[in-house]
Amino acid sequence: MSETNFMEPAGHADGTIPEALKEKLHLCEAVCKELEALANRPGADLAAEQERLQQEFDSVSGLPPEFEELLKKRFAEARKALAFAAEENEKRNAAFQSLVKEIDALAAAGELVTLKEIEQLEKKCIRFSGENAAFAADLNNRFSQLSSVYEVLKAEAEQAKLAASQAEKLAAELAALTAAEDIVPLKDNKERIEQEYAALGKVPAASAAVYNEAHKQASVKLACHYETLDLARWESYTHKLDLCKKLEELSGLPEKEMVSVSKQLHEIREKWKALGSVPREKSEEINPRYLELTRALQRKVDEFYTNRRQEQKLAAAEKQKLCDRAAELADSTDWAAVANEFKEMQKQWKALPGAGSAEHDLFAKFRASADLFFNARSVVLTERDRKFKEAADAKEALITAAEQLVPGNVREAKRLREAYQNTPSAGRNEHDLRKRFDAVMNNFFAALKDEFAQKELRAKELIAELEALAADPLAGHARAREIREEFHKLSCRATMAAEKAALDKFGTAFEIAKRREKESLFEQLESLAMQVASAWKNNEIPLPEDSVLEKYPKLRNAAKLIKSLREGDSAAGEKLDKLAVSARSEHERIILALESLSAEKQLEPVSLAAELEAAILCNFAAAEAAERKKKNTATPKQLQSEYLNAGLLPEEELQASFKRFAAAFAAAGSK
Repeated sequence: MSETNFMEPAGHADGTIPEALKEKLHLCEAVCKELEALANRPGADLAAEQERLQQEFDSVSGLPPEFEELLKKRFAEARKALAFAAEENEKRNAAFQSLVKEIDALAAAGELVTLKEIEQLEKKCIRFSGENAAFAADLNNRFSQLSSVYEVLKAEAEQAKLAASQAEKLAAELAALTAAEDIVPLKDNKERIEQEYAALGKVPAASAAVYNEAHKQASVKLACHYETLDLARWESYTHKLDLCKKLEELSGLPEKEMVSVSKQLHEIREKWKALGSVPREKSEEINPRYLELTRALQRKVDEFYTNRRQEQKLAAAEKQKLCDRAAELADSTDWAAVANEFKEMQKQWKALPGAGSAEHDLFAKFRASADLFFNARSVVLTERDRKFKEAADAKEALITAAEQLVPGNVREAKRLREAYQNTPSAGRNEHDLRKRFDAVMNNFFAALKDEFAQKELRAKELIAELEALAADPLAGHARAREIREEFHKLSCRATMAAEKAALDKFGTAFEIAKRREKESLFEQLESLAMQVASAWKNNEIPLPEDSVLEKYPKLRNAAKLIKSLREGDSAAGEKLDKLAVSARSEHERIILALESLSAEKQLEPVSLAAELEAAILCNFAAAEAAERKKKNTATPKQLQSEYLNAGLLPEEELQASFKRFAAAFAAAGSK
């Protein structure tokens, strides 16, 4: 394509384009259009298609330079648009895969998944499907695998609600029977009520507490009654009933409470032994019940300790690996890297469960290897410090000798300087010692070169001041000009390079500060908007104060809705989604307008180029460009002001929007 036949005329004498050239132009235009169309075909093999079209485009030769330049420019812009479309497609696929992983994770969690987790994931899937209709069917099919679990969890929630209601009714009935003067109805119905409560299964804690309190009061009243009849036996029976009830409660506790359950089971057995006999008519009821409950609970405790021993066995194997690795590293001399690895292994060790009876021996082995390494490291570092100390003492002696130099003894001064340079480093003290030695030597040579030294000293002071001013170049700009003039007056050759470096550094800092000053308002918006978007996504992230968002009404409104959503207002979530739809349209409008300005800026103002582009596009492009230029009357600064209050988007979209806006803003020449 780059080979041009300059012997072939670009056009006829009457201004028309030869048919052969038109055919080549239309061929190149067709290739460009096909490449531009690829951006709307995300499923195609983009790489292969792009390579084919590149070859077809390169195969056309013999174009005049002015035609070839415009066609290459259009082809390059089509490739850029295709790359952007591919990137957007990858982002959508990544977001889809992320949702698929969350669905699979919840499906794999089984009984551990909660109703709230499924409902939150469903909202995310609905939101994603609404924004990406092509993924809706597949995402819906994948989410359907959670339907059965979802229904079960809803049923369990309803069951818990029903159980709470029934438990409170039983508690009320039990309380009414307890409050009555006649004890017989309480005696006749208490056991029935207990059985009905037990049949409820798992009862919410609040309702269970109400029932337990009513049951406790009923038991107390019955105990007082039995005391008047057969105090010892009936009291024993009542206590044993409570112990059985406690055994039933312990049976429902999760596995993590088994250590406490084991201790309480032992205490219950001891209490049972200490209690006396029960009335004969209750003996055949309470004793088998107690035996059945204790045996079942003992089996559960035994199973827990069996699993715990297995966990300790696995932990012992992992800790043995750490011991083996520690033994390999014990003789290493790579002090920094191995010390960091030992620290990391110590963290891993602490994160592992206990290894039971093997814990003590394993830790002793691990600690022995660590001590061997760190003791050897300590010896080396001690020797290094000793050498630093010797070097520091030698340099202190040289500094003392330099302070006692006889004025004019230049030979001795040079000898001391050479001796100082040949002395090894003093470690952390090197900087201070060097500074002191240089100060003494500079004072010594000052008598010989007083005027030069004063100039050099002043120049260094100005350099230091100029470097300090670079921290706040906008405030120190006027002073920097004065320093530049003083540099010129001093004309100190020894510091000219440093002066230039300091001036360049300040100039760079000043330009950066001016640019940052222009960008500060936009950066403040980006920071606040990303914080609000992150708070929308993650309830743990705090929202900015209302006073900070005063300049951005739409952002402040979104923050208030997020706060309402956190407080349980479900309607706030729907409002946020609607605001996001509106904000998405506003962001896209502003960015497209800014990108249009950027494209107009790149147009070549040469009439021949405009005519050529119009000819290639059948005279439609010129008219469209002129019409587009009439519509795009806003300046980049005006578009930036509109963008500052364009509204809130979800975190990933918002980050992409800021990135795209910044690129378009820079391309439009706003800086």
